[in-house]
Amino acid sequence: MQGTLKKLVKGELSLPMTFWGWGFGGGFLLNLVGMLGIYTNVSYLLPISYILREVLLLLVCSGLFFHLKRKMTLWGILASIIVILEVISGAIMIVGLHPLFFA
Repeated sequence: MQGTLKKLVKGELSLPMTFWGWGFGGGFLLNLVGMLGIYTNVSYLLPISYILREVLLLLVCSGLFFHLKRKMTLWGILASIIVILEVISGAIMIVGLHPLFFA
């Protein structure tokens, strides 16, 4: 697992694997963990899942930038813009969910 994360951060994975596999798939799974926290009344799972999702998206963003450094493509630029917007919206959600840490 550590080797795969290192490849992700360095941009050694393909663009589809970085964006769809790690960015979309990993984010989806972490959102499911947050939803599980809502439906089971375990309030701390939601902010923790958002924080882990932000960390994952930052790793994906790093991988995309290193990938773009080697080969500039339209799809790479669009993926980077989408991930950056997701990081910004996730940071806003973390600030909004901040009171759940102290509930």
